[in-house]
Amino acid sequence: MNIITKAGEIIDFETVWERKDSLFDTVPEKQGRFERVDYETSVYENDVTYKKYCNVYLPYGYDDSDKKYNVMYYQHGNSCDPELFTEEKAKASLDALFAEEDIEPCIMVFTTYYMDVENDYEERKKTGFTPAGDGSWKGIKGNFHLEVAQDIIPAVELKYRTYLTGPSREEIIASRDHRGFSGYSRGAACTWYILHHQFELFRYYAPMSCMTTAGIDIFTEAPQELVEEYLTAPLKAHPDMKFFIYGTNGHPHDVSRMTDQMKFLVHNPMFSFGQDPEKNNFYFSISDLTHTDLYAPYYFYNSLKVLFK
Repeated sequence: MNIITKAGEIIDFETVWERKDSLFDTVPEKQGRFERVDYETSVYENDVTYKKYCNVYLPYGYDDSDKKYNVMYYQHGNSCDPELFTEEKAKASLDALFAEEDIEPCIMVFTTYYMDVENDYEERKKTGFTPAGDGSWKGIKGNFHLEVAQDIIPAVELKYRTYLTGPSREEIIASRDHRGFSGYSRGAACTWYILHHQFELFRYYAPMSCMTTAGIDIFTEAPQELVEEYLTAPLKAHPDMKFFIYGTNGHPHDVSRMTDQMKFLVHNPMFSFGQDPEKNNFYFSISDLTHTDLYAPYYFYNSLKVLFK
């Protein structure tokens, strides 16, 4: 089914999306910085310990205060890596994002499901099909969610000023109100997968330009009944845990199946559609943008005015 809309419109229910072009037109004087965090993971049940890293963006002002910060994780799309937003122009878009008065600065963590992004560059950039932990590679279990839960969160949040007080799962759960997961394209599929597997650890979700595959396969379209079962299972298991999903998609020729899925979800009684986190838990909007990770700051400009509020 092809959805034909104007930017900021969806058939069947109202939605608002704002294009903030200044994010890419300016280089703010107040600039954040990146740091690399190295860690090891052995969660893939194959007797292999992988040496990996993520890039952590610390917003302007981090070094000049003792305040604690919320943390937003970002999983890149197919063929990309954690270096994506360290490049000068892309980093400037993050600086500009947090220079906006209505966006509260947060720490951003740029992760990867690939097992060796430093050595798989040539093939990964051609096809995106190199060893990965998100369920797309034969021989490696789709345990990336365990890597996030057991290795990445403690490595990052115990190093910086966050709300996490210790490495245990219980302590990570206790700080879930200050943590979100997001991703673009294949990374958005990962965001839905994190919601399903690690709902206890994250209150906020910002999937961009990809539907959920509901655990079938990272590149397989799932029937709507299975999608709703997959996404509501953690909500039913933890009915007292608050959450908010802010989904975004590109123009009508981007990922139309995501829009189809969202149209059905808005009618599910477990979801309350709107932008008030006190009353609602789900929102979705369409931009006029084509498909590339580099547009993620546009989407964050919309979602971060709602998430963490």
